[in-house]
Amino acid sequence: MKSNAKVILALALACACAFEVSAQYRRGTGRGAATTGRTAREVEQDKMDAKVKISQMPSIGPQSLIVAPQIQAQGGSQPITKSRRQWGVYEMTYRTAQKWTEDLTVNWFVLCDTKKAKQIDRSKTAARLPPYVYYTLVSRYVNIPDGDHRSCVCLPPSFIERYGEPSLISCEIVTSDGKLLDAETVNQGVPGIQAGKFNEESKAKMEWWNDDKIINAKDKSGEALIEIRQGLVDRSKSPFYLVNNADYEIIQ
Repeated sequence: MKSNAKVILALALACACAFEVSAQYRRGTGRGAATTGRTAREVEQDKMDAKVKISQMPSIGPQSLIVAPQIQAQGGSQPITKSRRQWGVYEMTYRTAQKWTEDLTVNWFVLCDTKKAKQIDRSKTAARLPPYVYYTLVSRYVNIPDGDHRSCVCLPPSFIERYGEPSLISCEIVTSDGKLLDAETVNQGVPGIQAGKFNEESKAKMEWWNDDKIINAKDKSGEALIEIRQGLVDRSKSPFYLVNNADYEIIQ
């Protein structure tokens, strides 16, 4: 009888310990939570962040050159240009799964091939034009519902005409604290830069704009191969702002 009592007592103690460990895991205070250092809410947030995905990158080529919509008021001033000039319009589609996402930031990195410029200045006094011109822009969106959305940047006509069209576009979607959610590069002929998707683990070799050997590369005569310029604008600052504007979240 004494032996049976000892067995019963041992089983009871084992069950109590198992219940306590299970309770600690449910509260996020057990060994599993201590090892990862993350609360249950943070783990759940990571799962939702993983569902923020780029579904379609911008097109590179003539299909992205668009004439801006033009509105003429009766009795208003008449246009002075004979031809309607083309903007470069570059749209990325992404999807979110969370019912509401507080904010997301899209980082844009664009490299234009100056050989594609339509109006190259060939005069003797013209400044040297480098092989590539580089633009970057940060767009922060707020109050994002679940579903499909678009992020869009534009190059004004004068930049397309003078410095050419993009041959390389990279997009990164990041959280407010800088966590990379999804990223991708499309490349149409720029040597030495890898195209495709990348993430937090692989971004070190994919973020070409942080590579000094690329951004500050020089030719044999010591001239820069890439010139950094401003000029890329968010769609909200272009004539296309009111076209299908329900597809775009509020910029802040």
